[in-house]
Amino acid sequence: MDGTDESVELTTARLHAELVRATEVQHVVQALADASATVLRAVNETSVTLRRGRNATTVAATGDRARRCDEVEYAADAGPCLTAADTGATVLIPDLAAEDRWPAWRDAALDAGFVCAGAFPVPVDADVSVAINVYSETPRWDADDVARIEHLTADLGRVVGYSLRLTELSRRTADLQAALESRGVIDQAVGVVMAQNRCGADDALDLLRRASQTRNVKLRDLAREIVAQVGGEGRASAFVARSG
Repeated sequence: MDGTDESVELTTARLHAELVRATEVQHVVQALADASATVLRAVNETSVTLRRGRNATTVAATGDRARRCDEVEYAADAGPCLTAADTGATVLIPDLAAEDRWPAWRDAALDAGFVCAGAFPVPVDADVSVAINVYSETPRWDADDVARIEHLTADLGRVVGYSLRLTELSRRTADLQAALESRGVIDQAVGVVMAQNRCGADDALDLLRRASQTRNVKLRDLAREIVAQVGGEGRASAFVARSG
């Protein structure tokens, strides 16, 4: 292993440690962008593109120029970052002045002072596509530069994918908790309406829904108001399934 390979391994090890400590996916992808800039000697700025369906965004960048170039690419829906994310293949542009596939992105990159660029897919094994984008003011990279960044992305892609999936799981858990809390306070309000109107659960829920539509307020907000009026605080109790 030569000094360059050792540098890649050390950078990878440090990034692994940072990924373990990270609590938000934003910290993870920013660490990945920073590490890419460290490993590639001839890179001036890097960014990370995340694509979900037809929507793409730069979730991390080491500089404003790279971010602006990415935004032009997303507006045109064409460029190396999106191509790498969609196809899983590395895209290299050794001479931006000679590039004719993506004119809008090319002009933005040239105006930013870059002369070459590249996009490297990150195999995240998640329901998104990710690519690292590298921009350079140096005329070209050699094969070792390309091999280093490909080594880095392949090794760390699994960790980034795990972080993305963990973030999605946390979001779904929060949504479920909110739904259960809403159901709980609605159940309480249904009970109040049943007692006040001497009706069944279905009729009480129907009354609540009609009142919600008439007053143009969300059902859960109306339920909290009703519960508060009878002495509660509008907080959900434990969820209990209601039959009928």
